[in-house]
Amino acid sequence: MTTCAERRLLLRAALGTAAASAIAAGWLPAAFAQPPERFPDKPVKLIVAFAPGTGSDALARIVAAAMAPLLAQPLVVDNRSGAGGVTGTEQGARAPADGYTLTLATTSTLLTNPALNPKVRYRAERDFVPVAGLARTAFVIVVADTPEAPRSLAELKQRLADKGGSFGSPGVGTVGHLAAEHFLSQAGRKAVHVPYRGSGAALTDLAGGQLLFGCDTLVAALPLIRAGKLRALSVSAAQRLAALPDVPTVAEAGMPQLALSAWWGLVAPAGTPPAVVATLSDAAVTALGLAEVKAQLASQQLDAMPLPSAAFGALIHSELPFWTDFVRQTGIRLEF
Repeated sequence: MTTCAERRLLLRAALGTAAASAIAAGWLPAAFAQPPERFPDKPVKLIVAFAPGTGSDALARIVAAAMAPLLAQPLVVDNRSGAGGVTGTEQGARAPADGYTLTLATTSTLLTNPALNPKVRYRAERDFVPVAGLARTAFVIVVADTPEAPRSLAELKQRLADKGGSFGSPGVGTVGHLAAEHFLSQAGRKAVHVPYRGSGAALTDLAGGQLLFGCDTLVAALPLIRAGKLRALSVSAAQRLAALPDVPTVAEAGMPQLALSAWWGLVAPAGTPPAVVATLSDAAVTALGLAEVKAQLASQQLDAMPLPSAAFGALIHSELPFWTDFVRQTGIRLEF
């Protein structure tokens, strides 16, 4: 049997190995505070950079409620909305690196906002350490459900080539806007962008025939699809969606390069001790494996994405150059 002193030496060696790996990955500075003997020993704050009642807020509350018993401490959602998610995310980046402040990261807040606006003061791989991936959702390309509207992605491409058209989005620089621009880029087509203040208004006008097409998340578009107001042409998932089993994927429609998704995850300030990150990551991944959590996510049209810290970091690292380069190519800019 090992003695207490030997166990302490083994623990320090393990922490040193974890820290070295994190430093090599570029996620942590060489110097950081040692983790507390017991973590957490007080409530953990989860910053959500969007208002209460939004999809991001609903996801955060589902995950927070499931993680709290595993951590034996409350996970308190703190809504800090403003500037398209920049305000709260910046506050998360500047929080103490002790594990007691997490931030709900999204594709837009972590990857596209810094590329769209040079005034954004945080950067994904400089100011944050990945904790866990949480969920993802596919995009769906939709048109009005009318006899004259395109009935396939190929017909939409042809209509754009013949007559042009317009598309709506939840706003300039949103992932819905960028996904639609990506479709146009890959299709070699152009269309007039009509930005709205949110998905609801954009999709309503699309259903009313004022726009040719739109590209939005499944959770936003599904109610109007089911109501017979919108027609789904294709989904950006790797496989057909259970909610839309008759709608082909972009690969089936001949455009596999459009396989994109919007995702959510947890991040902590850079410099958070590896042992603390591991504790939080384990709790998040375990929570996402619970049947009731999966059911709650499915009700929001979200797929669980239980990625531990390293895997979530790899996802961020792989997608960051794509979105940065794409925004640069389009020339889209935002000023908050």
